[in-house]
Amino acid sequence: MEWKCLAQFEGNGGDRVTLFALDDGHWAICWGYALPHSMQLTSFDPEQGQATFDMTRRQYEGREGLAFDSRTAWQNGSL
Repeated sequence: MEWKCLAQFEGNGGDRVTLFALDDGHWAICWGYALPHSMQLTSFDPEQGQATFDMTRRQYEGREGLAFDSRTAWQNGSL
């Protein structure tokens, strides 16, 4: 399966969340948790994937702030 990274952020607590476009038409979000160092990958249709990623990023911004955000760090391809 081929995928393309569309957007990514890291919360100040160390959690990382990444939005992917998969070659089968689905999108996926990967949550990488700082402790206990676990990961979760969930497939979505594109609209639901974008909405879920945006909602998650807003929650992290409000709760702990962001250490990294692809909206400001990347030049092309970021949502």
